[in-house]
Amino acid sequence: MKKTLLFLMSMCAMVAQAQVWGDIQVMYDYGHNFGTLTTEIGHNHKSGNGYGFVDFDFGDKANNGMYWEYGYNFNIKKDFYAHVEYNGGVLFDSGITYAHGILLGGAYQKMIKKTFLQAQLMYRMDVDYINGTTGHGLQGTGVWNTSFFKDKVYFGGYVDLNYKGTLDKFEFSTEVQLLYCFDRFAAGTEVEVENYFGDVKVSPKMMLKVNL
Repeated sequence: MKKTLLFLMSMCAMVAQAQVWGDIQVMYDYGHNFGTLTTEIGHNHKSGNGYGFVDFDFGDKANNGMYWEYGYNFNIKKDFYAHVEYNGGVLFDSGITYAHGILLGGAYQKMIKKTFLQAQLMYRMDVDYINGTTGHGLQGTGVWNTSFFKDKVYFGGYVDLNYKGTLDKFEFSTEVQLLYCFDRFAAGTEVEVENYFGDVKVSPKMMLKVNL
């Protein structure tokens, strides 16, 4: 208990000294036919930088739930980082937890004018609490964002390619956002492409975003 309290206090102290940004996104997913409320937070610190988000899915009882990710990049040298990350989710109706993963690896991060680029290569351990199994795999991730037309148009997204030991196969997913910005508000679309269940599925989304 004391160790947990000290850890939480140290994390709060680190965030308090950091430069923090965040946003809230609301979107309707035409591919899955439910809504999602997302909150993102990022922070820069002298030791590195962190990013996390929480998705709340609603409108479909079987899929109502919460999914979260948080990763931190520790400075190694200019543009190179050691990366640690945790993923997980829960379905509210059934109480089932899913998609729990721990990722460890490296990241390369670069800002070129207005364009942010990041590439990650990580070992991942997936825990399947439903079947009581643990799998091991690899994941490569690319992240980008940029703006055009005097910062009025935002273009960003990510792409994941991973081999999950629990599923014994490769998976691919990407999400791309194109938004028109009105000061702190933005509106536009997101397109998600995934093959988590063997078939490629394309899900267009309508979204609103508020920068905090």
